[in-house]
Amino acid sequence: MISFIICSINEIQFSLFERSLKTTVGIDYEIIKIENSISNYAISTAYNMGAEKAKFPFLCFVHEDVVFKSDKWGLKLINLFKDNPQAGLVGIAGSTVKTLTPSIWANGLYDTDYYNLIQYYKKDNVSAHLQFKEGPENYKEVKTLDGVFLFTKKDIWKQHQFDENLGKFHCYDLDFCFQIGQKFNIYVSYDVLLEHYSTGSLSKEWAEASIRLSEKWKHILPLGNINRKKIKDIEWKNKKVFFFRMNILKYPLKSILLQFIKWGYFKNFSLSNHFGFFKELVSLKLKHKTR
Repeated sequence: MISFIICSINEIQFSLFERSLKTTVGIDYEIIKIENSISNYAISTAYNMGAEKAKFPFLCFVHEDVVFKSDKWGLKLINLFKDNPQAGLVGIAGSTVKTLTPSIWANGLYDTDYYNLIQYYKKDNVSAHLQFKEGPENYKEVKTLDGVFLFTKKDIWKQHQFDENLGKFHCYDLDFCFQIGQKFNIYVSYDVLLEHYSTGSLSKEWAEASIRLSEKWKHILPLGNINRKKIKDIEWKNKKVFFFRMNILKYPLKSILLQFIKWGYFKNFSLSNHFGFFKELVSLKLKHKTR
């Protein structure tokens, strides 16, 4: 009933993933493994290739560096789609808000972000169960999902395939959410628990893909059913995070400022806030030059 599409580069991780899937999913499945250690496909290309080969009506795009912990979760996700015709995409971590400002899927706020996973931190050799939910329901409607786990129907994927032009390994998940979210609902599921053995990297490639994503979807962003003041506060928070990240990634000041004003920010935020932020950026750049 479920076709699992995996972009694989590590045989040991894939073997652990495959073993955990066999003992937990609780329903018929197939694995479509796109070997990528030599081919070096973009993950969106690998996922589209795999989905095209899928023989089952449900698709699960999932990273290979995960191990499933919950039992018989496959049937629970299928039943969600059968019981809810508006269900379009399910993940294990997501947010109810996405800003126009380039950002990751999360906002770092308890009233916007929802998740259920075990995260392994290699540096400290420790795992932590990260869970935030409200109420007794096992599903929370959101606007974004983390790409570690994306569950949908093949018919939906056919209408909304992964964009292969955004970047090699970044923002494919957010773009997929934005596509599907135009017609269907997106959910974080608390019926699936997995352990994830890597963390993301906010590299220059991520920054460039995030800028392209905001450019592509500026006609619908920001997303979120919250009041204007709250969305402005989150925009401003993410704005500072992104542009300080650009500074850490050694973008020239001109490039940072061009991105800063690109999205029409001045009509949404006060000049005093902008002026103070400009001063801080310039000061950081001058300090860097004098070292």
